[in-house]
Amino acid sequence: MKLQIALDFDFNYCKTTQFIPKVADHIDIIEAGTPFLMEEGLSLLKKLKSSYPEKKVLADLKIADAGFREAENAFLAGADIVTVLSVVENATILGVLEAARKYKKAVLVDMLGASNLEQRIREIDAMGADYICLHTSKDLQKLNADVSQAFSMVRKVIKHTKLAIAGGITAENIKKYAAIKPDLIIVGEGITLSETPEKTAEHIRTVMSQYS
Repeated sequence: MKLQIALDFDFNYCKTTQFIPKVADHIDIIEAGTPFLMEEGLSLLKKLKSSYPEKKVLADLKIADAGFREAENAFLAGADIVTVLSVVENATILGVLEAARKYKKAVLVDMLGASNLEQRIREIDAMGADYICLHTSKDLQKLNADVSQAFSMVRKVIKHTKLAIAGGITAENIKKYAAIKPDLIIVGEGITLSETPEKTAEHIRTVMSQYS
């Protein structure tokens, strides 16, 4: 079970270089979140990979079209993993996967907004994605939506792809998510907004290790 730190709002590269060393011992993947990438551009990926070569770097591009080209640009810029939305055309996802295979990188398919979740997961699993991510959006978090049934269903449906979970995960609720035994847990503000991010990351990692 791996831990990914999501760097989204209110981050710039300077702040990142001050923040990452605090949590580096407890994380496996550094995510350049969508807002962060929009502000800094793809050059951010090269900077992150150069500064933290021992960590995987994920570009949360949420690719929706021109799959091969968008993914290729990110991989050439330094990304180890890119994200593509599950709701886009199959051809787009397959293009992203083609680029990943060419550069020996990985793809995370974000299930955000998927309507027929079970059917779509089966389709993506068959395509050969590296990760399928169950992502509780910020809007659903505000509604306190219960997504536990979806997590249980996905575990039964997935045959080949690794499971990632994201959205609203904190030190307070990490046990519930770790108990699902996903392959990847993604935490953003649950760590980045903590007054003691190093202790929070350590606690989350400790709980995860109890279920690995």
